[in-house]
Amino acid sequence: MTTETKSENGWVSELYSVNNPTDELKYYEETAAVYESNLKGLNYRAPDFCFVALKKFEEESGFSVPRDGKCIDIGAGTGMSGESLRSAGFTGVVDALEPSDNMYSIAEQKGIYSTRYSDLLLAEQETSVPGNSYDLVFSCGVFNNRSATSKCFPEAVRMAKSGGVLSIVINNNYWEGDFELAINSLEEEKIVKLKHTEAIDGYFDGKTARVFVLHKL
Repeated sequence: MTTETKSENGWVSELYSVNNPTDELKYYEETAAVYESNLKGLNYRAPDFCFVALKKFEEESGFSVPRDGKCIDIGAGTGMSGESLRSAGFTGVVDALEPSDNMYSIAEQKGIYSTRYSDLLLAEQETSVPGNSYDLVFSCGVFNNRSATSKCFPEAVRMAKSGGVLSIVINNNYWEGDFELAINSLEEEKIVKLKHTEAIDGYFDGKTARVFVLHKL
């Protein structure tokens, strides 16, 4: 696998052809060195969207996530989302769930994360991340319909404290179907409350993101 910079029709298309967690991990391991340059070339804005939506939720609800609270970045990658978290004024402990050693070796150099968990996020399985532990669980561009599917999402919810918040960014194409249904199911079970959701253009290369914020009950 070459590590040269690819266009969307290269790097992203190859990523989208991966349809299981193990192969996705292998792909990230092989292309970690060009991950950030590829995304920046595609004007990737998911990390910024994550915290813009969180701010809107706070303004609409009057609830404020403590800026010195404990956070976890699901699929931390090379730390781009962690950098946006810090830019948004969060000063507390930030942990990372990131299975790729090569991706995390880049993130680690940024000095953002305290503890790294290296588990793969798998359907209907718990990771080694402690439950009921985080004021904010956030994830940018990780959940999809190929590997980290909607069946993995309850694990993200498990990590949040009661009263904690989840701020998630996905491709809008994944929302209208399994993810919307998964959130509806969690609401019906009175596990979470969907507090804010919106589609935002400019996710990357002209695509549309879906951002949603949940309050864990």
